[in-house]
This record gives sequence, structure tokens and C-alpha cells, in this order.
Amino acid sequence: MDFRPLHPLGRWVTVTHHEPYWKASFSRQAPLEAVAAVTQALPQLLGDTRHSNRIPITDTPLDQPAELHDWAVGDKGVLTSPDHYCRLEHTPGEETAWQVEHLFYEHAPLATFTQDAPEILVRQFFTYLATPIAVERSFGDLPPSTRQTRSALITPVRPAGVDIELVHALDQILGSPGRRR
Repeated sequence: MDFRPLHPLGRWVTVTHHEPYWKASFSRQAPLEAVAAVTQALPQLLGDTRHSNRIPITDTPLDQPAELHDWAVGDKGVLTSPDHYCRLEHTPGEETAWQVEHLFYEHAPLATFTQDAPEILVRQFFTYLATPIAVERSFGDLPPSTRQTRSALITPVRPAGVDIELVHALDQILGSPGRRR
């Protein structure tokens, strides 16, 4: 596994396997929980099952979590998020057979998987990506597009003695630390 936070093309984490060769790459905008789901699945994929009871591996086809979380299942293996910002495209036979894109980062995919990458890794990434569970983040860890478009609800980590709507407005104006709800 290669971790390069300053890579000029935005490839933040790359997982490469050599026998057979395959590669999965993740940009710095990819949700960390989805990347962690892939990296945590690697030991089981390679035969180490010591922690299999604590690290769930999904075996459901991609269309099931897509349908469960209201992703559109389109022609030619394209899954699109309910807000139409994110999509997963499968192009069998291409070197990069799986690509996860986000509208704000069209020239830098969130994730790519080469054609020989185990589909279980794609399922792991997608399952965490598609699940609409709120994730705690500090304000500084939100991608710039999220902060600028105000597409996330920011809630302070510390309890506030004032109305929460006022706190949300102040967070957006002042850029103070908070969490995504």
C-alpha cells in the first residue's frame, strides 16, 4: 500500500497487488471510511481470517445496496447517487474497469479499480460510499466543495447553550470547527 498525500494528480492511497497484478487508487476526496473498508478487507482477501468476525465483508451484488439506498441503477453498469453527484461506472474489458466519480471532482475520480481487482473490494468501497449514515468530521476536514456549497450540516462537537440553527449559521460564517451530521 502506498500513501502519498502530496501526489500531484490527487492519488492519495494506492493499493497494488502483484500476482495477479491489480491496483486500486483513491483520491484525497474519497471518504476515509470507504477507503478503510477496502484496506481492512485485504487480509481476508489474502487468506488471513483472524479478524473476520470483527471486519464484515459484503458479498451482496452492487445493485442491492444501490437499491437499498436509492441509487439509480442505469444502463451499462452505472450506479448514480440519489443527489446525482456521485456515480460508479463499470466498464469491463477496460484497464480501469471500475471508476467512482463525484461531480465536483470530474478530472480526479474518487476511486479507480483495474480490471483484475477483486470485485469484493469494489463492493466494500461502494457499500460504505452508498450508506447515508452521518459521519463526524471537523470543519477543516470537510472538502472545500462541501464547505463552499454548504452541502453538509455542520454541528458543533461541544454542546451549545444557544439555538442549534444559530450555531450552524455561525459555523458557516466563521468557519469554526464542528462536525458533519
